[in-house]
Amino acid sequence: HDMESYIIELKEKYNVRGLFIDDENFGSDKKQSYQVARIMKKHDIFWSAGGVRCKSVTYEDLKHYKDHNMLSIRFGIESGSQKILDIMEKKFTVEDVKKAVFTAYDVGLNSHPGAFMVGMPGKTINTAIDSGKLMGEIAAHARVPVGLQQKYMDLCYALPLVGTPLYEYSQQIGVIGDTLEEEEDYLYRTADTMEDRGILNYLNKTE
Repeated sequence: HDMESYIIELKEKYNVRGLFIDDENFGSDKKQSYQVARIMKKHDIFWSAGGVRCKSVTYEDLKHYKDHNMLSIRFGIESGSQKILDIMEKKFTVEDVKKAVFTAYDVGLNSHPGAFMVGMPGKTINTAIDSGKLMGEIAAHARVPVGLQQKYMDLCYALPLVGTPLYEYSQQIGVIGDTLEEEEDYLYRTADTMEDRGILNYLNKTE
């Protein structure tokens, strides 16, 4: 089956009228993402997309998605500190983030600023303040009432995954052991998602 066939089946069998595209990099393939938008519009499906890189979209892209039934778009923001973005090797700037999120709101899309990362190596009180400032700027642009701003933001813990530099770094500084038993204990504790156990799985990588 192709995507359009699945959408027709969901609509006809189950009366589905909205879909969330949980992609790791939606919008990076313009031809594909524009085609997705056209299919959604064709079948009168409202949709949202997550996992979008801020440098993957322009005003024209966001306008196209909005005109083709997109309701919201979620960018991986990570941090309001350029220092942390550089440590993460994200290859985009805080200004790139602001431009993408602000443009989304300007064309009428909700862009919930989730995926702010907490606890990367190099994080300090100053980098945290930088993230707080960006959160405030986005909330102000979106006209979120001050009393609701805390609920408007998501914070995620930096989770060292096997095979990543962050995992190796965490072993080097001793927060993940290097014996088989210690590694197994860590992997067992993080087998469930961070959202389930949150701070109980957090490894302090910043002193």
